[in-house]
Amino acid sequence: MKNEDEKEEAELWETASKSEGEEKVDALLQLSYNASGRREYVESLAFCETAKEVYEGLGALASNMKLAHIYFGIGHSLRNLKRATEAANALETSVQLYEEVGSEEAVHILNEEGDAWYEAKEYQKSYDAYRRGIENSNPDTCDYIVARNYVDAGTALEGLKQWDKALTYFLEARDRFKKLKDPRTIAHCDEEISHCYYWLNDGVNSLHYAQLALDFAVTANDECHLIWAKNRMALAKKRLAEYEEALELFAEVKLMMTRQENPPWKAIVKQERQMADILKKLGREREGEEVLRRISSLADIVFDENEKVQNLG
Repeated sequence: MKNEDEKEEAELWETASKSEGEEKVDALLQLSYNASGRREYVESLAFCETAKEVYEGLGALASNMKLAHIYFGIGHSLRNLKRATEAANALETSVQLYEEVGSEEAVHILNEEGDAWYEAKEYQKSYDAYRRGIENSNPDTCDYIVARNYVDAGTALEGLKQWDKALTYFLEARDRFKKLKDPRTIAHCDEEISHCYYWLNDGVNSLHYAQLALDFAVTANDECHLIWAKNRMALAKKRLAEYEEALELFAEVKLMMTRQENPPWKAIVKQERQMADILKKLGREREGEEVLRRISSLADIVFDENEKVQNLG
């Protein structure tokens, strides 16, 4: 199989170097797919960008459909190279080109565009892309995509701290995923619904949805959801001024997070900040200040300068 792959790769290189026009573009795109499959995204990007230059050089002979496909490849490669803003711009161009030819592929790429804007911390642009994905989808054929876009739109709104609006999206997503019989994604919705209620100062509903999420996590023996369900439970307990229980839960969640292969350091710092805040509320001021002192250097490392690291959520 390896020899066959090497033979195909050599043939593609020969076609790309000796041919012209669309034949050259097709060979370059296939080379890009192959490089992407090997996770060689610098090479994948280079092939796509060369394909774009060649294809745009065809002028009137070029079609928007293929150009849209090329821009998608560029955006995909850039996302994997952690160049989120450039990726989002390329994907936005891909969407525009697909829309010009009336292709439903635009709806799928809108989700990718929203993801890229989110990674770039451009939460309003991210929300706008997901919202357009919802509005432009065919509900008869894209029910899962629409439901997923409601989740992602809610997540972008959380980034904007628009908790009330985010809540409506997560509730709608929950209803849609219930119809799709997807309990794991419903558990994720419950976690985020609980989070929104926490920030809306509604501890009772925050606790209710945290419990629903926790029930699934325990039943499914799902460690990832167990971590976040207990985090939401801790937040709800804090909102209800049940400080000792909240403190125990935060400590438990922090321990689970630190045991992961790639610990979520930002979340761990936020857990510590919550614990420090509770300690102060319990009159244990010196202990709370010591926690904040201890995590200050880690916070400097893991948070970007433009992030509001003082936010407890």
